[in-house]
Amino acid sequence: MRNLQSFLTKRSFRNTVTLLLMACMMLGLLPMAQAEPVSAFQAEVISAAGRGGETVSVAVYMQPGIALMEDDSFWKYTLQVNYDPNVLTIAGDIANDAEAATFDTSESVTGSVYVKADTFPNLFIDERKQVFTMKFVINPAAPPGDTDIVIAGGSYSIDDPVEITNLISGKVTVLNDAPTASNASIGGTLNVGETLTANYTYADTESNSEADVSIYQWYQASDSAGSDKTPIPAATGKTFELGNDQLGKYILFEVTPVASGGTTSGSPVFSTVAGPVTATGAAASVSIGTADNQPGTVVKVPVTLSTASSGVGSFGMRVAFDAEALEIVSIAGPQAAVFDSVYSNTDGYLKTAWVDSSGGDYLIAGGQSLFTVTFKIKATASYGVKALTIADEADLQQFTLTDALGVEMTKTLRAGSVTVSQEEESRGSAQGPTKEIIQVDVKAPGSKDTAPVSKAEIERTTKSDGTKSDKVLLTTEQAKQSVVAIREAGLKTANIMIPDAKDEVSEVNVTVPKAASGLFAGANIDIGIVTDNVKVSIPNDSLQDFNDDLYFRFVPIKRNEEKQEIKTRADQDQIVLTVVGDHGVTIVGRPMTIETNLQNRKVNLVMPLKDVQLSREELANLAVYVEHSDGTKELLYGQLVEYGASEGDWGLQFSVSKFSTFSIVHLDLKVESHTPYMEGYTNGTFGPDKMITRAEMATILSRVIVKDANAKDINYRDVPADYWAAVGITEVTVMELMNGYPDGTFAPDKPITRAEMASLAAAQITGGTTGKGFTDTANHWANEAIAKVQGAGIMQGYEDGSFLPEQYISRAEAVTMINRMLGRKSGGELEVSPWSDVPKTHWAFADILEASVAHRFTKDAADTESWVEQP
Repeated sequence: MRNLQSFLTKRSFRNTVTLLLMACMMLGLLPMAQAEPVSAFQAEVISAAGRGGETVSVAVYMQPGIALMEDDSFWKYTLQVNYDPNVLTIAGDIANDAEAATFDTSESVTGSVYVKADTFPNLFIDERKQVFTMKFVINPAAPPGDTDIVIAGGSYSIDDPVEITNLISGKVTVLNDAPTASNASIGGTLNVGETLTANYTYADTESNSEADVSIYQWYQASDSAGSDKTPIPAATGKTFELGNDQLGKYILFEVTPVASGGTTSGSPVFSTVAGPVTATGAAASVSIGTADNQPGTVVKVPVTLSTASSGVGSFGMRVAFDAEALEIVSIAGPQAAVFDSVYSNTDGYLKTAWVDSSGGDYLIAGGQSLFTVTFKIKATASYGVKALTIADEADLQQFTLTDALGVEMTKTLRAGSVTVSQEEESRGSAQGPTKEIIQVDVKAPGSKDTAPVSKAEIERTTKSDGTKSDKVLLTTEQAKQSVVAIREAGLKTANIMIPDAKDEVSEVNVTVPKAASGLFAGANIDIGIVTDNVKVSIPNDSLQDFNDDLYFRFVPIKRNEEKQEIKTRADQDQIVLTVVGDHGVTIVGRPMTIETNLQNRKVNLVMPLKDVQLSREELANLAVYVEHSDGTKELLYGQLVEYGASEGDWGLQFSVSKFSTFSIVHLDLKVESHTPYMEGYTNGTFGPDKMITRAEMATILSRVIVKDANAKDINYRDVPADYWAAVGITEVTVMELMNGYPDGTFAPDKPITRAEMASLAAAQITGGTTGKGFTDTANHWANEAIAKVQGAGIMQGYEDGSFLPEQYISRAEAVTMINRMLGRKSGGELEVSPWSDVPKTHWAFADILEASVAHRFTKDAADTESWVEQP
């Protein structure tokens, strides 16, 4: 009753004042224009500040204006307040601070709060008053700085609604402290050639992780106080290798911590001073290997770094051999380095030189090969031991080893030898080995005429044990005939066919003289060598500029004992263990040792799958285990091709540029493959923190989900037929995974919220448990779906118990959730990311690679993937 009386009194008073003003105007006692208010009616947002992940309160005040003889006290208002949903998310309900009897926020949407209120405890509000308060959660990934809280419009009511013109917006300041570094110290041994590491404690108030590269600078000084410290040029990494320039110096470093987000750069901090730097001498020993065989055969002699107290950065050797008995076929050195060699089969010496030009990435360690020499024992060689040695070990021109810094090492040498032994037939009887000359065909595959294009000659030697050794020579005249015939047929390959119908040949030696191989190179014709145990295809590109007689030696490994030895080595090799663990491998077909002087040039091989009883699924799990003569190992994955003329004769094709022993193995695993369902950008980035749109999500779902579709006409007015995601949008719509809006739009560029993502994922879950829910989802439209994905472990909330359903989801978060939904558990096998903005340290590194990189893999008992091959 009292409030009503006050209202009537104010109404009566205002009416009286109005009549008086009108009378005064009629009498000309007042100016024609109304008097301006002393102060205008205003609505104001009060600013706030907080850190990422924190909740802040933002109050809104309204203050009536005061005019001449009248105030703007009000009993009803409307206000619209806009905010950036990428930075802020509404938490909980809007607080009705003015205690309005009617307080309606139902028209609020993401990014905009709309309030309608009326009828207050004293009916009218006639002074500055806090009318409502909004609570916002600051996005943990929000950058530091200000984000505006803007009053977009509003009205107040005395009698009829009046627009508020004095609108004072506010802001939320996102706070972020710079990262800090402390406890800086140097790790490592202070010896020349050793690597030091910068150790320190990184911290950031907002828990922003350290960026890939903080800023480092190493210094050297002449005293332990570091008083005259000077920067070491180019020493700007977290690690630093000591050189001769630092000998006797004291070392320290400076680190400026850099965070991956927020305020990124902190203050520089110096480490404690360490030193002085000392030098330790290095020692090594080299062994020249031994070999034993008969005249006319080929042997390999490895030269090995037997022991070394530190890595070898360069070597040089001059080895003498008996030129009357031996001639060099080839010299193979280390890969990924600068290696050179020369030899004289007339004067009987070889020279080798190697240096690690990378500056330390390819140092040779004890037990590794330095190089391998392939000798041919001359047919006229006398029996006995032929020494392989260095004439003067103290002469650096003949024998030198240096460490990573170029310092000569203390070294020792163990000489080697080649023993020329008698053939077994000669030892047991006066009768020599049986030899025969066989003419074999040179054919051009693809020719309609099955007749050979030329002939080659085999000298086949039968030994006392019944095995046979072949020497194959393609003469220059035969090469000319082949070239002419192949050109006339319009073909491009000359295959030397070497038969072994009774499987009695234990060794095949093939020689194509330099002049003959030059004819094929000039005619752009490939050379092939076809045996029952291997097919070799030498592309013409690999023949170009090859200036020696071309030589190949093939030795099939037939004995089961030797196959078992290969299996044992493979089962213990780390490259095999990484793929199959302790399951081991099975040797398939016949291993083959191949030697050639055509090194570091591409050659294609096909090895037959003889007597192999495997299903097509099992054939997909074949690989080639390669044991190179330089001590390195490889596991290659080939392609199934036809080998023989009969249907079902399969071979495994692969390419190599180094030759040794090749064994086809069956991997005891189930290899599966994943194609990417999400792509990066053309500039080489993935954009892990970018918001994912409805169009992008539709495209992803269309790639990973197969579901019965309901036929329907799809015609979204904002998705033209040529829109980049039109196909994906159509597919997810007919599969009823995503729908458009009642106004006929799909809104393809609209970001996806966490609630919407939960709804999409929940639709793919059958059964399972329901989660407990979150503090901010009880009355949310997606509450049931959110609890379902929580129970399935697909999506989780935040430490404060909230879920933030209206927060937009990033591309990194999306792939993490989709991988969980699909049951993909990646091991993150790649060491180097294909995306410049996704370092190994990124929290979603493994999930991003799982989603965006094609790979073949196996699974362990926990369904975690182990990648066996990446393109």
